[in-house]
Amino acid sequence: MALNLATLALLTLLIGTAGGGAWLIRRQRGGWRVVGIILVLEALILLAAQYLLSTFPIGIGEPLIRVPFIALLAQTLGILLAIGAVVALLLLIGRRIRYLIDQQLRRRWLIGGMLLLLPILAGASMVVMWKTSIPLRERERDPSKRDISLSEGFEWSIYAQGTIDNPTAIAFGPDGRLYIADIAGDLWVGTDTNSDFSIDTITRWAGGFDLLVGVVWHQDELFAASSGKIEALRDSDNDGVADQRRTVVDGLPSLILRPHSNNGLAIGPDGRLYFGVGSTTDGLTESEPLAASILSVNPDGSDLKVYARGIGNSFDVAFNQAGALFGGDNGPSRDPNSSEDPPDEFNFYAEDQHYGYPYFYGDPPKNGGTRSALVSFPAHSVPTGVTFYAGDTYPPDYRDSAFITLWQRGEIAHIEVGSTPSGDYLARSTTFGSGFLYPIDVITGPDGNLYVADFGTSAIYRITYGGAR
Repeated sequence: MALNLATLALLTLLIGTAGGGAWLIRRQRGGWRVVGIILVLEALILLAAQYLLSTFPIGIGEPLIRVPFIALLAQTLGILLAIGAVVALLLLIGRRIRYLIDQQLRRRWLIGGMLLLLPILAGASMVVMWKTSIPLRERERDPSKRDISLSEGFEWSIYAQGTIDNPTAIAFGPDGRLYIADIAGDLWVGTDTNSDFSIDTITRWAGGFDLLVGVVWHQDELFAASSGKIEALRDSDNDGVADQRRTVVDGLPSLILRPHSNNGLAIGPDGRLYFGVGSTTDGLTESEPLAASILSVNPDGSDLKVYARGIGNSFDVAFNQAGALFGGDNGPSRDPNSSEDPPDEFNFYAEDQHYGYPYFYGDPPKNGGTRSALVSFPAHSVPTGVTFYAGDTYPPDYRDSAFITLWQRGEIAHIEVGSTPSGDYLARSTTFGSGFLYPIDVITGPDGNLYVADFGTSAIYRITYGGAR
């Protein structure tokens, strides 16, 4: 709140200064007109600097979508009275300074001081705002210097870093290389040329996506989920760049409520694509028939249908070895029926079932007609990527258990999942890793290790097991 007020105050000062300078240009002559021109130029330059400060990704802050400057500028319209007061104050100060100049003949010192005051004041304000806008956990951006803790016996290393602009999703291809989606809308491919478990080269494989948040390989095509659609890409001539691209699904509800869209992809045992689509409202009744749900579609784009409903925003889904579907769910910012914020969830998604949104969260009342969560996370944990461990390099009790990234907590949760005689599931969650910046995706690699994409550090971590210490 304080940061928003400081931003608006600075914008008000700059707009008021530009207005005062324009008045001097219009109403005064000689040296005062020059002063007005300089004030207008200073205000415009500082407004440009404020634009960069509000849009350049200095702080991660808002998830996935950066705040446009126009949104901040629009807020200043609500304080037009304050702008008018600043302009009036500047005019009064200008008249007083002019009187002093006329009376004391200190023109150069006073004009120079007045022209220097604005950039010094605004520059100092921007530095303070820049520092305070970066949360404590975001201030270390070097992935090698993060204080990451893992469960006993596990170790981490950096598998890839650099080039990519904040990864959003990762998938290993049939060629053994890592394909990386980023927030800028590009798809990259990373190659470990000398087999030292570290990416040596990262090249651009495809681009032109908007909010690219899901990738999965199926047969010889890479399916990519971006805002409102799913596409399938392939590199038919093996030159390292995708040259064929087809639309599988289009027109999905997207960014009606930011940043909710269609999300991460999974291939089911039936060969169909499964993915979540976020709600279009923040905890209100849903009017879009394809939103707040899990959808399923054939790889050729036919037979799009709703698989499960009542899901606020499932960022990713994954199948276990038995072919059951699971995923996280992000609750709304508030629960109108409670004084507490609703929890985030990890769910077993069964076909034609309802999972409570926007009516119930966590454990619903009996006979409420909705399914309860397997695991309830603290509010605003923001579960994102999920995978079921399918390797053989970790201890046996990790096999076919789930790992899910918790974006806002900087953690990876390990979820033990067990089936019941009735065909339902129970689960228990523990913290597997902490100290990440903004972990957004986790997958099992072909070498049997976990790979974690960290949005905040633009790095991919590799997690191995070295035995009990």
